[in-house]
Amino acid sequence: MSQEIQLSSSPQTLPIQPTPWSTGTGLTAPQTSNTPLGKIHQHLRGRYILTVALAGMFAIAGGAAGFFLPRPAYQSMGTIEVKPFIVSPELYDKVMPMYQQYVATAMAKIHSERVMNRAMTSPDWLARRSNNHEALAEFSRNLSVRFPPSGTMIDVVYTDDHPDAKEVCPIAVSSVIKAYQEIYGDEDNAEIDKKILFWNDKVLKSGQTQRQQRERLDGLLATNGDDLQKIYEEKFKELVSVEKDKEKASQQLEEERDQLKKAEARAGGAAYSVEDLTRVDLAMQEMYKNCMKFKSDAEELESHYGMKNPAAILARSRMTLGTAAMNKYADDLRRQYFIEWKPDSTGGVLIPRDLSVKEAAVKRVNDQYESLKRRTDELGRRSQQVASVRAELTKTEEELTGFRRMVDLFNNQKAMMEKINVVDPQGNATIANDRRIAFTALGTLVGGGLPVGLLLLASLMNPRFRFSDDAAAQPTTGGLTLLGILPDLPDRLSDPEQASIAAHCVHQIRTMLQINTDGTQEERRVFAVTSAAPGDGKTSLTLALGLSYAACGTRTLLIDCDLIGAGLTSRMNVNASEGVLEAIAHRSLLEYVRSTDIADVAILPVGTGQSLHASTLSPAALRRLIEEAKKHFDTILVDTGPVLGSIEASLVAAAVDSVVLTVSRGQPRPIVEKTIQHLNHIGAHLAGVVFNRAQSADFDRSISGISLRSASKGTGHNTGPRMGPVARAVQSAFKP
Repeated sequence: MSQEIQLSSSPQTLPIQPTPWSTGTGLTAPQTSNTPLGKIHQHLRGRYILTVALAGMFAIAGGAAGFFLPRPAYQSMGTIEVKPFIVSPELYDKVMPMYQQYVATAMAKIHSERVMNRAMTSPDWLARRSNNHEALAEFSRNLSVRFPPSGTMIDVVYTDDHPDAKEVCPIAVSSVIKAYQEIYGDEDNAEIDKKILFWNDKVLKSGQTQRQQRERLDGLLATNGDDLQKIYEEKFKELVSVEKDKEKASQQLEEERDQLKKAEARAGGAAYSVEDLTRVDLAMQEMYKNCMKFKSDAEELESHYGMKNPAAILARSRMTLGTAAMNKYADDLRRQYFIEWKPDSTGGVLIPRDLSVKEAAVKRVNDQYESLKRRTDELGRRSQQVASVRAELTKTEEELTGFRRMVDLFNNQKAMMEKINVVDPQGNATIANDRRIAFTALGTLVGGGLPVGLLLLASLMNPRFRFSDDAAAQPTTGGLTLLGILPDLPDRLSDPEQASIAAHCVHQIRTMLQINTDGTQEERRVFAVTSAAPGDGKTSLTLALGLSYAACGTRTLLIDCDLIGAGLTSRMNVNASEGVLEAIAHRSLLEYVRSTDIADVAILPVGTGQSLHASTLSPAALRRLIEEAKKHFDTILVDTGPVLGSIEASLVAAAVDSVVLTVSRGQPRPIVEKTIQHLNHIGAHLAGVVFNRAQSADFDRSISGISLRSASKGTGHNTGPRMGPVARAVQSAFKP
């Protein structure tokens, strides 16, 4: 304790100063924003000077290239007026028919290959440019012909961006207009008259054909008029209806014939009784009832008044007459019909013996159908002829309209030969569009962004820890507590200021471990110091923390559980054949603990333990050893192998109170991320991370840029070069 007081009270010793984020119980590093700007800052930090320098140089180069590479385009414009009126001897001039079509034709002629070829053979053009297929294609791309909707002027515009474009553009425009005048401006009137005569002949012949077709159509419509098609459709519907009736009557006749044959076969010549007939015929049934009634009345009167009673005689006469009529009607039914009895014997159906009436009716329907069909077919043929003649007439009328349009076109062309006036054969070349400003801005933007993108790409392809707060602020580490940082010291430490800074950093880490109880009242006393891979400084940190705990009077036990490296035992110069494995096996601790030259610091060496002995360890045995150590020591620090390279590291991490993870500059992020995931999976409590091999910029961020004052070299002596620079720096702060 006196040694620590002496260290803290020295006027040249740097007091422990809190970092800007050391409020509360955790030393959490500033969180990097997940916004795009925050991610860009994460990848470019520490490289801003290089980034700005390269971006400036590339932006200047890109802007210069954007300014000098594109060439300004020049254009020249000539104007041709097309008058929309035709002078007439009448009181007012006529508006030119198909004016827009004529202007469109003139524009197409101006931009035609024939005119451009003639223009490119002019002496002025050949003095500047060549005349070949490639030149013609470029000439066509550069030439444009425009006609404003509300004007009467055709604008001939030529645009070029070659170095001599200012002189070439007026020559191109004047050559095109001159070529157009030479080819189309002096059109021979005789040639136009010949065309007019040709199309007039077409109009005459087409008119004659039209009259003949109209006469033929009138002849076809003379009988039924324009309602021929309607009459045909009505007759066709009637024909369909009669055809259905014919088919239905024929089908019924066939069915009755079949029934007649069956009834004849079943009857076999037997006569039907009156009672049989009453079962199938209603009239017969009514006559039979009347006869029975007359008989009953006659018998009743005869029984009361005698047979000579007039009323009885009248009743008997009625019975005789009714019976005779009934028998006659029954004979007619027997002669004309068969009875088709129902299968359930509930009655029957009368089937005529003679089907001549039905056959005559069917014949009448068939005759009606054939007659109607002939009439309908005739109407159909005439309707088709009318439709064909009308189609031919429509086609002839369309052709006649087209022929007349051609006559009007050439007449108007002849009349408009005088209506084209060249207002301005060429114009001075002016700058059409100067793209240098836009290309300069684009070149500057692309040039400045190129090195930024390359540096971002380089950072993305090399995901390593470069700064101390990366170890705690990145999502790969889960936002762990940053316990502190350790400087990058040489193996032979000779600078007392560096030693003081290193001692201060170790004391700060030890302080954070002492005060960080994770919100619980129970103090964490057993710590495992490990790393993701070998060479990250975990053993040096374990030894340095042990010295720091001893400096404040805390009885500290260092346990070397690195069965492969055994670095802690080697650095403390402890030669013992028995150690941690024997203590676990014999359940005895103190007899294997070795004292050191430093007060309040003891060590449990690795002994003869090797990597093959890791399989003999168990979490329960390690916990028993740790509980025994807690009885005799205030703080226990366990040095293990790397988490991803040893078995004992997982066992120790699961058994101790907290785990301190060492992360060094330049270490790949995926390895650290996998290590933290493994520790979380086995249920280990992570006290935080320690960033090793820090640069001066990390110290500026960790203590707010406050200058570290030089600390005294101390009077401590060196225990040997194998202890490590960080541990020697801590030891140099006090006497053993």
